[in-house]
Amino acid sequence: MNPQDRREKIIALLRENNGKLSLKELSNYFNISKSALYKDLEILKKQRFIRKVYGGLELSDINKQFHNFYRSLQINTKQKILIAKEAVKLINDNDTIFIDGSSTTFFLCEELKKQNLKNVTIITNSIFIPQEFILNENFNVICTGGMLNKDVGTFGGDLWENLIIRNLHGNKFFFSSYGISKDIGVLDPFIPGDTSMKKHFAHNSQKRICLADSSKFLVKGTINWLSLEEIDILISDSLIDEDVLQILKLKNIKIILANLK
Repeated sequence: MNPQDRREKIIALLRENNGKLSLKELSNYFNISKSALYKDLEILKKQRFIRKVYGGLELSDINKQFHNFYRSLQINTKQKILIAKEAVKLINDNDTIFIDGSSTTFFLCEELKKQNLKNVTIITNSIFIPQEFILNENFNVICTGGMLNKDVGTFGGDLWENLIIRNLHGNKFFFSSYGISKDIGVLDPFIPGDTSMKKHFAHNSQKRICLADSSKFLVKGTINWLSLEEIDILISDSLIDEDVLQILKLKNIKIILANLK
């Protein structure tokens, strides 16, 4: 059984057992090493399928698993986590950072919580990210507010965008996108309020840092809200096409690649 099938089976077993299982019960079911099992559980935890409890694990809120945002956490998870580990190295004490509502930046927040940083201010239009820092005193969180887009879990709207552009500024903007064109730039679907808010984040940041796994260069979006020339740093994975890399370097973008090996 390959790892993906095994993780799906773990979810199925949890559902068959009222959402709860002990680690011993799982170990007895799968003929694999404990290290392999723990790796599966850690991935499922990061994807928000499960949470660890005393003596075992249980299913997370079943309704959340069907939201688009939580589905996106399950796509290219390994690449996104490795990219997040590289991105967090760019954050320092006393930074003010804009973070968009993408799944890759959510993994960045997971890594950020592990750091011993002081007085970092996060400005975000995500409904999910603020919850990650509610018990952490080292991080200040500013939510943009506005009309909630329930499909993607982000806020937008002209009034709140005007407040951002006039009043809030940051050292860095960490973002991802639906796709990246080597000819046009950053592309997203038409999501009212979301892309325009991200554009304002980019405008008010000293550095714009794009977190994009290699698959992003194979898909196209609808709206181009940032050109390649406006990206300061791009963090991707080692599977990115060499031709794409050369084009990005010609645009004077600093490239950081997370090694998948």
